[in-house]
Amino acid sequence: MNSRDEQSELHIPADLVQELQAEMDRPLRVMVVCGTQNRTLLKYGLDEVLPDKLDVVSGPGCSVCVMPAGHIDAFIKIGVQPDVVTATCEDLLRVSGSRESLESIKRKGAQVEVVDSPMEALDLARKFPSKIVVFTAVGFEGAAPDVAETILEAASEGVGNFCVIPSIRLLPPSLANLLRDPELNIRGLLFSTHIESITDSNAYSDLARQHHLACAVAGFGTREILRGLISIVRQVKSGTPINENPFAGITPSEETARVQKMLSEVFFAVETDWRGLGSIEGSGFVIRDELSLYDAVKRFNIHFQKGQEQIQCQCAEIISGRSTPNECPAFGISCTSQHPIGPCMVAQEGICASYFRYTFGRI
Repeated sequence: MNSRDEQSELHIPADLVQELQAEMDRPLRVMVVCGTQNRTLLKYGLDEVLPDKLDVVSGPGCSVCVMPAGHIDAFIKIGVQPDVVTATCEDLLRVSGSRESLESIKRKGAQVEVVDSPMEALDLARKFPSKIVVFTAVGFEGAAPDVAETILEAASEGVGNFCVIPSIRLLPPSLANLLRDPELNIRGLLFSTHIESITDSNAYSDLARQHHLACAVAGFGTREILRGLISIVRQVKSGTPINENPFAGITPSEETARVQKMLSEVFFAVETDWRGLGSIEGSGFVIRDELSLYDAVKRFNIHFQKGQEQIQCQCAEIISGRSTPNECPAFGISCTSQHPIGPCMVAQEGICASYFRYTFGRI
């Protein structure tokens, strides 16, 4: 037995696997939205012990993976400006736009710094007052409160050399867009506890009701994921999916109200492009005109335009549940973790990266 098999045995709870097997009475397709949960499924070989009737597909739950090439092009266009410091997350460095990446312009002399939070980017602006620090705000709605809070803090302190490229995307509209495709035949959605930080859980529960979906919220361990899948299967069997709102009470109501107020002061939702999913109404946040000093798009007069995606890359089909990484002709051949072509192989949460690391070469 190799070390991976031993690790898998330690982490796969046989009792819950058997319980899930016993509950299955029909073919069922479930979308696991979160990239971290998909990584757990593959890391511990949980995908290999799921019931044959249960088809688990990945969703668009990797914020770096859904960035279209045109948005990366905008990051690069700003990043090469004189006296600009681009503050970004590590995952975004190697994601290519039409021709360049933040990593490639850094090699050519552009100042690009890796940060873990928007507040860290604001600290850079305080440290280098002669530079304009531009934070690439990439993430889903759970990331929006930290970005909004940082912008308001910069405004209150009068830190004028800090701004943000707003590239935050809202998952419910993108999922609604996917679910309109009858060929996907998604009957259940598994969400992660990342949505504990969301500000409007009603968007998720409304989505589930409108599409008659079974839903569950689970943690990131194998036991939690299996319990979530069992819950979804039982909901479908009962014929009353979402009979209880799994999103209710996730965040304290007072905190929710505070965060919603803060977000409304900083952002409003607009139509936004997604890699592989097209332009989706109400799926992205932009910064209000009152705070335009802190909006890099307005400050540098940059427009998000359609970029040129890599022809070999099938990330678009993969993040929409229409394909799996091992069905992509480039996977493991011209596209590897050492030489990634698309963002799904670049990002730590990318499903291709997880497939390559944990399943490539399985016999």
